[in-house]
Amino acid sequence: MAYWLFQANPKYSQILTSIRELLVLYWLVTRYNDEITVDDQVLIWIAGKQAGIFAIARVLEPPQFLDRPPDLAYWTTPMRAIGRFYAPVEFTQKLLDAPLLKFCLQHDPVLRKLQVLRTPRSTNFEVTQEQWQRVEALLQRHY
Repeated sequence: MAYWLFQANPKYSQILTSIRELLVLYWLVTRYNDEITVDDQVLIWIAGKQAGIFAIARVLEPPQFLDRPPDLAYWTTPMRAIGRFYAPVEFTQKLLDAPLLKFCLQHDPVLRKLQVLRTPRSTNFEVTQEQWQRVEALLQRHY
């Protein structure tokens, strides 16, 4: 099992609404197609001024090429979603009321090393086991 961080940009999708309304979301995979696999664990990151971790999910199927993702209606720019690789992820914990915000994570000795904080221009990022465990510890305190 591997750990990932999948980033969404609210400019391109209604990500908060997606998390709120859906159990499964087809996540765009722009790299690591061959490494992402069933039951991998995923941190769902939303970019922007209030960036941070807004959900936890698990991969249901390996990435596959789709002409149109089933949740295309949630894209604000649907043309960006056509003909790409997607991995369906199932939300296991939604943190909409109390996300782990970038502002706080930047000061954490373990999580400040997250790739999304150092080089945020991508969709899929690797997460170390230590980083994953640190997120779990923070969530136990908050939930």
